[in-house]
Amino acid sequence: MIALIFIVISIFFFPLFFPGYYITELLISFLPYITAISGIFVVITFINFRKKMKSGYNFPTQRYFRGISFLVFCLLFFWYSKQFNRFYIQEPISQETTQEWTLKILFANIHKDNINYEWIKKTISDNDPDMLMFVEFADHHYDNLKDFLQAKYPYTNSTTRSKKFVGSMVFSKYPLDNRADDFPQGARRYGYFSLPYQNQQIYFYLVHTSSPDSYNHFIMRNEQLTTFVKNFKSHKTDRQHDNIVAVGDFNVTPWSPYYTILSTAFSGELINITKHIPFLFTWRLKPLPIFQAHIDHLWTSPSLNTQNVKIIKLPWSDHKAFLFTISL
Repeated sequence: MIALIFIVISIFFFPLFFPGYYITELLISFLPYITAISGIFVVITFINFRKKMKSGYNFPTQRYFRGISFLVFCLLFFWYSKQFNRFYIQEPISQETTQEWTLKILFANIHKDNINYEWIKKTISDNDPDMLMFVEFADHHYDNLKDFLQAKYPYTNSTTRSKKFVGSMVFSKYPLDNRADDFPQGARRYGYFSLPYQNQQIYFYLVHTSSPDSYNHFIMRNEQLTTFVKNFKSHKTDRQHDNIVAVGDFNVTPWSPYYTILSTAFSGELINITKHIPFLFTWRLKPLPIFQAHIDHLWTSPSLNTQNVKIIKLPWSDHKAFLFTISL
């Protein structure tokens, strides 16, 4: 037990003293679980400490170690709890709108190997969105869904395909103006387009950065986030209005130090709508699905009324989808 406590303490202190490192990034991505485990060890070490304090117990070294361990786990529990609560806002999103025009959007990482085409069709038909925004959309998806999608969504936007022929695809009931899709997929992992409405434009970013499942991909993801933010700022002169939606699989959790690349760049311009939904864990670790992480985000401008955010389970995907509406 002492060895286990020492190992857990050592691991849990990594994010505190070594922020930004690859191993730390993996640990901090599961911060809610670290918080819960810290709480469990608070109880365990307190119970053991009480036992060691019983009269006649002659193991002062163990007693002191467990007493210090109890205090350390209390510190870890409160620190990680503060980090978790600092991000989420408990107030609910409004469910009603008085605007005459609304746009319903379905975003999903459908997974490159997902062959459950009929369920994908059913999900789309049941929710009847005006726009579909997919990442990890492969050629076999288009081959099997082409007729269905073309009948309902005649307008499309896509990013350049990667070597694995997986990209990001947008299908819309309304015309779209493409603004940037001629770029190397590995260097710039987002699509950029707009939807004209009356005398205004609504600007969309569909983002899908590399998953930090290896050190090289971790570095690549960080470079992609930096590139995206740099280009987002440069597009400011191109945008006639500040009606912006940035949504996607950013592959970064709110507790990562690299999340500040986004939050700093978007400060005052975009609001992370997923802050309003506690426990929005949209991605699960396939070998251990009990472990999930918040890596999908939805950012919108204050000028847009974002409502009716709904989480949707998508079979055969390691991500949940979400449905939302925007209105002016």
